[in-house]
Amino acid sequence: AWGGGSAGSTPNRASPQFVQALFDDFSETFDAKLSALSYMVPQLIGETVGALVALHGGVPFSSALDAGCGTGQAGHFLRPLVRGVLVGVDVSEKMLARAANLQIAGGGQPLYDRLLARDLLQLQLPELSA
Repeated sequence: AWGGGSAGSTPNRASPQFVQALFDDFSETFDAKLSALSYMVPQLIGETVGALVALHGGVPFSSALDAGCGTGQAGHFLRPLVRGVLVGVDVSEKMLARAANLQIAGGGQPLYDRLLARDLLQLQLPELSA
């Protein structure tokens, strides 16, 4: 399940299939477990992106990629900072299924404009705009 590596090559890493299976199995309890740990990374991402928007005169980004979006926890913080397309990418289809159920607060619209099940290291730019 682990990828190979040699001196000067890509370091050893878990295969996309291993990571997908791991997070597919974890998808049902993922949000609850992270909440119990007081997981703050999605909020910190939102605060950091918000600071970048503020530095640029408060103008939201025209599009954004939530790389490794999982169940979409960061999406709630990113959506108000993106006026256009918000794309989420994750290797786990079951995590993406949970993200697909998220909606913009008060609007009833999906939080993400597109969700792609892909290994980030294999993702090609044209896939994001297709």
